[in-house]
Amino acid sequence: GTLTEAKISLSCHVDIANQDNRHVLELAYLNSSFETGVHTPLEEAILAHEYMDVHAWSKLDEVPFDFERRRLSVLLKHSGENFLIVKGAPEDVLIHCDRYEGPDAQAKPWTDQSHTLAQETLNKLSMDGYRVLGIAWKKVPADVNHATLTDENNLVFAGYAAFLDPPKKDAGKAIDNLSNRGVAVKILTGDSELVTQHICNALDIPVIGVLMGHQIANLDDHALSLQTEAANLFCRVNPIQKNRVILALRSRGHVVGFMGDGINDAPAL
Repeated sequence: GTLTEAKISLSCHVDIANQDNRHVLELAYLNSSFETGVHTPLEEAILAHEYMDVHAWSKLDEVPFDFERRRLSVLLKHSGENFLIVKGAPEDVLIHCDRYEGPDAQAKPWTDQSHTLAQETLNKLSMDGYRVLGIAWKKVPADVNHATLTDENNLVFAGYAAFLDPPKKDAGKAIDNLSNRGVAVKILTGDSELVTQHICNALDIPVIGVLMGHQIANLDDHALSLQTEAANLFCRVNPIQKNRVILALRSRGHVVGFMGDGINDAPAL
């Protein structure tokens, strides 16, 4: 919301072939309806998109969201059957799926072709500027009433929920004004590099270098301090990594200001 309007809307819900899929919406709605954490703007957008009656479902358990695994699961019961429904960062959901949901709503084993198709769809949505959640599920035994991290495996990948959050019209001008005053702007975000680059292009923000969260995780503080000079986009970073980037810049003698509007900005603020 720092560079965007923070007026997030659910734009589409699609399968791995980028075809409209209502089951993806239903799963996302169920997950968002039954979670007990503070709703993010993405979850509010899911619930505002369309009302669904969930009274036939009951909640058994929940594995809350955290910034390391970047997903959230709810264990629900419906008509005597138990289902684990998972949503989160697409990469972190996909890696835990051993099947995908075909157009006939049947679970099918991954193939090289289907994996490629799922990645191409994710890339297209991201390059078009959509923030994306991956949605997955699996059926669990009826006598299982608790969910743990280890249950988030062997999932069926249903598809993607894609959200639009348009850039602020004056953000590009504000950054240009800062640049004219000798203030460099670096963007730290949990979003993907493709989404962030789309926003930068829309705001005429030059991209001089990109550093990803998984790369930061493998750098010691000295190496990070060197890398922070060469990049101005830091993508898929968690709250602790945002804090590390700020400390790295300060260690280089820079005066650093930070703006943030989410719970993941709390440590850096």
